[in-house]
Amino acid sequence: MKNKAFLTILLVTLFIGAACNRSYNKVLMNPDPNYRLEMAHKYYNEGKYEKAQPLFEESLTLNRGVKNSEDVLFLYAYCFYYMRDYTMGAFYFRNFTKSYPRSSKVEEATYMIALCYEKESPRYSLEQTNTHRAIDQYQRFANRYPNSDKMSEVNEAIDRLRGKLLKKAYESAYLYYKIRQYQAASVALKALLKDYPDISDKYKVQYYVVKSNKLFADNSTTSKKLEGYETTAKESTIFREKYADSPYSKEVEDIYQASIQEIEKYKKVVQNGKQKRRD
Repeated sequence: MKNKAFLTILLVTLFIGAACNRSYNKVLMNPDPNYRLEMAHKYYNEGKYEKAQPLFEESLTLNRGVKNSEDVLFLYAYCFYYMRDYTMGAFYFRNFTKSYPRSSKVEEATYMIALCYEKESPRYSLEQTNTHRAIDQYQRFANRYPNSDKMSEVNEAIDRLRGKLLKKAYESAYLYYKIRQYQAASVALKALLKDYPDISDKYKVQYYVVKSNKLFADNSTTSKKLEGYETTAKESTIFREKYADSPYSKEVEDIYQASIQEIEKYKKVVQNGKQKRRD
């Protein structure tokens, strides 16, 4: 009985689907472009964007430059957005802003370009081109429409996207540390502090800058050790001045004192080397 009921439902579904396709084909074959455009709006309002999109596209081709082209292009762009084709959505929203720069819908279209790019932004560990594009477009929107009622959403989106970039930058820098590429880790971590001055837990990043330089110095050749420990002492001093109350203060103080001792030691090595060459 269950199989029979399932078969009945399947046949009914197939019949309805076939009927819908025949109905849609009749719309496509109708010779009246105004009727086809009317049906495009109907499908759009019903949320049938995959059916509305080809009809809007046809109307744009046939009626380029006529009065209703502005509205058609706007809805056409939204069709791609609702179908989750965000690349094409961004393209046609941008096309709209260029084609109708004085339209009352330009503000919304400008916002939608950014939103499409954000929708295309991948998880933080992947390549972040669309994340950068989304931030740039949101910033462009903010600069152009500072009094928009969407500014709260825009600022939240920028913070969210920058947070993703920050996480990627931190993970990438910390990876250098984990694989013992200490000099590269120090450079990447310092760049992180420069690019994201408002980062929380800055003391933690600076701590790893100190540690990276210390470990680089420890593992360097004799000719590089003096420079390595001097850099470690410098970065330790920055930490001691800015983050004296952090959980890493005691360890950084020990690193600083050890670095000072190593500096004195290797200064003598350098001096003795110079003396021998003179002799």
